[in-house]
Amino acid sequence: MNYFSFKDGVLHVDNISVLEIEKKCATPVYIYSELCLSNNYKALEEALENKLGKSHPKLIAYSVKANSNVAVINVLKKINSGADVVSSGELKRVIKAGITGENIVFSGVGKTKDELFFALDADVMQFNIESISELEMLSEIASFKNKKAPIAFRINPDIDAGGHEKISTGGSSTKFGIPYKQAINAYEYAKTLPGIKVVGIDIHIGSQITDLEPFKLAFNKVLLLYKELIKNGHNIINLDLGGGIGVSYDENTKPFLISEYADLIKEKFGSLDCKLIFEPGRYITANAGILLTKVIRKKESYNNSFVIVDAAMNDILRPALYDAHHEVISVLEMKKGKEVTDYQVVGPICETGDIINRKARLSNIKDGDLLAIKFAGAYGAVMSSYYNSRDLVPEIMISNNKINVIRKRILIEDFISYENIPE
Repeated sequence: MNYFSFKDGVLHVDNISVLEIEKKCATPVYIYSELCLSNNYKALEEALENKLGKSHPKLIAYSVKANSNVAVINVLKKINSGADVVSSGELKRVIKAGITGENIVFSGVGKTKDELFFALDADVMQFNIESISELEMLSEIASFKNKKAPIAFRINPDIDAGGHEKISTGGSSTKFGIPYKQAINAYEYAKTLPGIKVVGIDIHIGSQITDLEPFKLAFNKVLLLYKELIKNGHNIINLDLGGGIGVSYDENTKPFLISEYADLIKEKFGSLDCKLIFEPGRYITANAGILLTKVIRKKESYNNSFVIVDAAMNDILRPALYDAHHEVISVLEMKKGKEVTDYQVVGPICETGDIINRKARLSNIKDGDLLAIKFAGAYGAVMSSYYNSRDLVPEIMISNNKINVIRKRILIEDFISYENIPE
């Protein structure tokens, strides 16, 4: 099902015209489909259940960093999602959205003492530990609180996931995890510490992975480690297999089928008596959102044709940060046979890198036209800022054919109110 489609020549989100949405909330604005979010989650859940069986213990722990709006989290909570968080701020968001500690995994390489205190009080189901010093800090805090902290070590398997280097997390040059060769010693040390309960293994090798081979290599290492730990007397009840499932941002990207991923999970882990934890983020939210923007003006310069829009790199950072591709389309359906022009779609930020799309094929574009930036539901609004003293863009969710403002526009006047001139 296409949740963003043309009806009577106008782009609709579910059954709501984008023109109607723009009347309620001016551009730039993020727009999400609740139906798309729910169905993406259910597609993964059903694929896993079809291969593993409904009775196999598992938790889909939505990776909150992909889109942390509490309304988005709540949509997933209502269909039994857990959460993977990487800060106390994200933990506060998922608690507000209604997810309880037994369904929360706390990841992240830089957990502070205050964050560990807070997560222990929230009774999270598992801490994914990234270093020995973090483990020792958690041991000290848990002992002070007379608690047992359930932990898994995040293992760095030194595997190239094949994506952009800035979103690849399983290589030896990244800051993440315990080196695979040190894992056994780390687990042996952990079981000697007070306040620590070893419960699992964690691995996450990167984001936007479109080939199953890196997963196969990583999962093989998880299996070898699991067998060794069981032999050494550890009670491993959780295997956190991370996220990273890629999506098709353009017609040249052909990710594996989710059924093929589920086949691999069954092959590697189906016979084990462990809860399997999955941390999808982008897979659930990317295609469930667009960023609606308005054309300010066109500009010709040397051999370049520019369309300057009111959205910018502070609203959607991925193209500037990762050279990420986001297709840009007109809200009014382009008629067949019409002459098209290749435009650079750029924002008004005073940075050369403020380019949203280097080659958008558009027809008959005029000042004031509305454009949609596709696949903006993941790592979009959540990475936005007020750079160049611009407002923070609002977010809208279409739920049951209703237009709901789930984050109002945060004005630059709001940010200025926090600043003071010394006397």
